[in-house]
Amino acid sequence: MHFVNVPSTRIKWVDVLKGLAIIFLVFSHLVPHGFKGNEFMDRSFIIGYFYSFHMPLFFFASGFTSNFQKYKFSGFLWSKIKTILLPYTTLYICSLLYFGWMHWMGIVGTLDPMVVIEAFLYADGNHLGILNMSLWFLPCLFLAQIISYLVLKISSKRSHIYLLWILLTILGAYLSKLDTHALPWSFGTSINAASLIICGYIFKLNEQFFIEKIKMNKPYIAYIALFLGLLLFLINDKPGMSGNYYGHNYLLYYLSVLASLIFYIYLSKKVESSSMLSYFGKNSLIIFGLHGLILSFWENINFYEIFSVKTNMN
Repeated sequence: MHFVNVPSTRIKWVDVLKGLAIIFLVFSHLVPHGFKGNEFMDRSFIIGYFYSFHMPLFFFASGFTSNFQKYKFSGFLWSKIKTILLPYTTLYICSLLYFGWMHWMGIVGTLDPMVVIEAFLYADGNHLGILNMSLWFLPCLFLAQIISYLVLKISSKRSHIYLLWILLTILGAYLSKLDTHALPWSFGTSINAASLIICGYIFKLNEQFFIEKIKMNKPYIAYIALFLGLLLFLINDKPGMSGNYYGHNYLLYYLSVLASLIFYIYLSKKVESSSMLSYFGKNSLIIFGLHGLILSFWENINFYEIFSVKTNMN
């Protein structure tokens, strides 16, 4: 999801790509909670499949639309503080006020102020779960953007960019096997996110090559890629970027992501005129930051249990 450096002329298919991704993400987060105790839904094919690529779509789009050459480091850092950390702080305060409202309504109990401060500063999924777990993405994106900037700044040639991308990906694979939960701001995940951001940047540099030589605009290539993405996901396992987990095999995960990217880029270009998907893409930050509050409210008022009984949800 790209929240920063939005060009004056928006790229329609990128907005649509983010629109698809945010729909997949919200569906993946909200639906399984309606089937508590239903192991089939918790580990269903469709939920696991969406998890295999919806977060990578956001990081890829961020890399495609970022202009890393525009700023010196100080300017780049300040732009990310304004466009990533400021929204993170604002959404965290909104989440805290929302929790305070639920406490006032008698829906939830109290929170230790030190726990609230620690969650804000630590800014990973485990800590932010007390208020709004989805916000882990923003600090992770901030670190990933900084890492990507530094990598690209030391790359004087395209061949160097490709080499450093591969090395960064290998580092991400290594860190995924370590216990990185003690690191703040989802640092372990940010390495893998930076790899995907640079992947998006590389695609931008070589988009014409991929279209003309790889034939990414051809339906048969897109559907082969879709099949490969599905197959590799099934061989591997349901990943979870917030926990820096990528299934049984990191290489299979990354290949599955690349295959899925080919298909969903193709699909986004085909339906780039969709105003609904474009709207969701343009407003993906708000949707991403607030949908978890709906989930929290529904869980605390037992909405899912009541709805399941009334509609025979299972």
